[in-house]
Amino acid sequence: MDSKLVLDKTATIKVDYKQLMADLEAIEPLISIFPKLESLTKLAPNAYEWKLKPIGAMGVSHAVHYAATYEVDKANGKLNFKGKEGVGNATLSGCFEFHDKGGEVAVEIQINGQLRDIKVPMLLKAATPGFIKTMFEGIVDRFIEKIGEKYGR
Repeated sequence: MDSKLVLDKTATIKVDYKQLMADLEAIEPLISIFPKLESLTKLAPNAYEWKLKPIGAMGVSHAVHYAATYEVDKANGKLNFKGKEGVGNATLSGCFEFHDKGGEVAVEIQINGQLRDIKVPMLLKAATPGFIKTMFEGIVDRFIEKIGEKYGR
């Protein structure tokens, strides 16, 4: 089964903005703390292949595998990414945005795309898109927490 994914998460965390921006510019130190990350392979400058450990419960499981190219806009605290077609079982694009609020950082994470070949029991097909979105929201929430842990003051 295939499913669309659209996420938009925001939070405010207390972190060292300058250190966060240094890692944003380098890309890999920031994205390598994403939860459930099994492997992260650099394909080219500013292009990475991601393999996540399986996510799911109640008979629904999906090990997301995709690749994306990244564009850093350090002046605006943005890391945009665009999914590469033909790699893995997903095509995901989006943006990580960080705005300095004087001691705190506003974080906005947008992810959208397509997940393919999700293993789903027949009885759960109708509920799967919402379930997958909820699981991804949990992972993105944990990513924001990990940013706070790594760059916290």
